[in-house]
Amino acid sequence: MKQALIVFSVVAMAAAANAAQPSGEQPNIVLILADDLGYADIGAYGNKVNRTPNLDRMARNGLRLTDFHTNGANCSPTRAAILTGQYQQRCGIEGALGEGAKGLPQQTITIAERLRDAGYVTGMMGKWHLGYGPDNGPTQHGFDEFVGHLHGATDYLSHVDKYGRMDWWHNEEPVNEEGHNTTLITRHSVRFIREHADKPFFLFVSHSAIHFPWQSTTDKAHRVAGQRYEGAVGKLGPPAAGPVQPVVQSMTEELDASVGEILAAIKEENIEKRTLVFFTSDNGGIIRMAGVPIVPANRISDNSPWRGQKHGLYEGGHRVPAIALWPGHIEAGCVSNEPCMTVDLMPTFLALSAVKAGKTDGVSLASLLLQKSVAMKSLSGSKTAPPTSCSTTTSATNHLAGSSSPTSMRSAIWTTFRSGRSNPKLTRTGNQREVKSRSPTSFSAQNTQRSASRN
Repeated sequence: MKQALIVFSVVAMAAAANAAQPSGEQPNIVLILADDLGYADIGAYGNKVNRTPNLDRMARNGLRLTDFHTNGANCSPTRAAILTGQYQQRCGIEGALGEGAKGLPQQTITIAERLRDAGYVTGMMGKWHLGYGPDNGPTQHGFDEFVGHLHGATDYLSHVDKYGRMDWWHNEEPVNEEGHNTTLITRHSVRFIREHADKPFFLFVSHSAIHFPWQSTTDKAHRVAGQRYEGAVGKLGPPAAGPVQPVVQSMTEELDASVGEILAAIKEENIEKRTLVFFTSDNGGIIRMAGVPIVPANRISDNSPWRGQKHGLYEGGHRVPAIALWPGHIEAGCVSNEPCMTVDLMPTFLALSAVKAGKTDGVSLASLLLQKSVAMKSLSGSKTAPPTSCSTTTSATNHLAGSSSPTSMRSAIWTTFRSGRSNPKLTRTGNQREVKSRSPTSFSAQNTQRSASRN
């Protein structure tokens, strides 16, 4: 099912769209994207089971965002929005790309292309899922180097996709490289950082974890080349028969260890103060999965306190953890309640690099990251004024007017949902129970000035 999510950043942030970087030196940018990681899957967001000391430390030493959303409730739409700074509908990517999908249009301008033109070395390690052929892979969209897989879900150890094809690439060449996806993605990310520590670089660390098939580094390969994998076990891996939770916990902790290795490499190269690291997930976590017995030992992710899960447009499907770390620039131990989303990342990174963003649907969060804004409160408990209201945009509303895809739109405390071509339903953000006393029409007509100024 095709789905789309639109969350609108605050009007107060629009003024930050042209913010310059804090010094004359262009910062390195490391974007770490987890896959299917739920809002409360790490300790910094309340998890008491998964041991995630590196991400928890990253949150203590940086900025933790509590109202950060993905553009889609599954993989490909979010990735398209991150790389282009535009709503995914403009790229024609409204759902997870299946077999035969065209992928990201060649004429699309990505953040990697913008930064490479500005003198950055660009690298991507991990999952692409925006086109299945090497002729439409990362190196065709601005990345100088790519190591990883093109499909959305490969065996972590044999690197075979569900269609029975080997899927591990170095740039445009398939290779047989032994190792678990998380291990290899980490290894190549650390190598890239060390090789380019003396020049500005943009590194997109696009993890497979914790997406199925669920396999930890201690497991054995499940798939072999030449065989198609269907059904619960074929698609999800042997843990689908249960218990799932211990395997996913291991994958989450291995993901955290990867973050720790990347941060350690940055520190060892003495580039901490000129390297922004941003961590988030591509959508909310899976709570229950068809074909997996419903028992406590098979609980997969935790999206608490939000309702819903991956693929759904309640907040559990798209409200995700997000942490920004940049010693000397981002104040340690701060929390922001500002509504933000993945489409804002490209204009943010370009603003911090003093690179013109061009036409984007997102807004720069540079001022939010670099100073104590009205949305922040320190961990000591001191508070400032609450966040300002959100606004809808005419471009997104008009663009989706003829779409049959389920959509979600957010303004301040109100969220509206539309399933297909049915009438929208209005809910109060957070509890997301339908509110029948307020008109969705008046909601979607609010405050369109920001959009009009950009189009």
